[in-house]
Amino acid sequence: MMNALSRFFYVLGEGARQLIRAKGLSAAVIVTVAAALFQLSIFLGIDRVLDRALSSAQENFELVVFLSPSAKGADRDRVQSLLNADPQVASVKVVTRDEALAQFRQDPEIDQMIQALGENPLPDSFDVTIKKDAVGHVDDLVSRLKKDQAVDEVSYGKGQFEALSKVLNLVRWVGAGLGGLIFLAALFIISNTLTLSLWARREDLALMSRLGAPSWMRWGPYLWEGFFQGFLGALLVCAILEIFHVSAGWLLKTYGGFSQLADLPAADWVSLDLTLCFLGAVLGALGAALALRKKWVWEFQ
Repeated sequence: MMNALSRFFYVLGEGARQLIRAKGLSAAVIVTVAAALFQLSIFLGIDRVLDRALSSAQENFELVVFLSPSAKGADRDRVQSLLNADPQVASVKVVTRDEALAQFRQDPEIDQMIQALGENPLPDSFDVTIKKDAVGHVDDLVSRLKKDQAVDEVSYGKGQFEALSKVLNLVRWVGAGLGGLIFLAALFIISNTLTLSLWARREDLALMSRLGAPSWMRWGPYLWEGFFQGFLGALLVCAILEIFHVSAGWLLKTYGGFSQLADLPAADWVSLDLTLCFLGAVLGALGAALALRKKWVWEFQ
């Protein structure tokens, strides 16, 4: 057991030492990983901003139910009871015609128009907040309300919500496609760079093979080397993004119009960093694995 454990730590340590020995090639891989992940981080950041905007739209999704001018107090109470009893409804606020008039009269131009009319043209209404998980099923409630004779009109922003949802899906598909191409291009470059590192140490591989070292001891250091290089590349991107977030956030708000990106909560930034670290480690390890699959490398088996 101790022998196997010591071999494992040997492979791990050798991978770290190889990272230091070939400084030039390691730097090339780290920079390649960082460049690829930085481009991916742009799509991931936009995805998080749109996802938060969609979530906010779901949490604040409202209907405005306007009653007909002929509706009586009993009709208003009945519609209010119908809304309160619906499981899709989170809250209901009654807005009387007098309250609506007071709100509209805060605008001087509208106030002049109302004075010219000489009467209050506004009906009673309800501001209805829909539960977040019921936004996609609100059509049934709207259909029932429109059939009610006491209801004159139902206004709601489902079109805008669906448009935002479609934009988010489009960004995700485009991001996934371009991100996949960036990932594959970086993987190709990393694999070829690590192949050069293997070629430079081909004599060491041959010697270990003649000494009877098991395969995982021969190839393990190179996999760990790729893993470390990818992880370091990801850490470099995370550091750049953190500096960007802290130092350039005010520029985004002042000049760039991207205040939503700068205002993302800490949890989203941590999630982005963890995602990039995972992708970097996978990218480096896969690049090393592909390099080890070269035909001439397997001749040392």
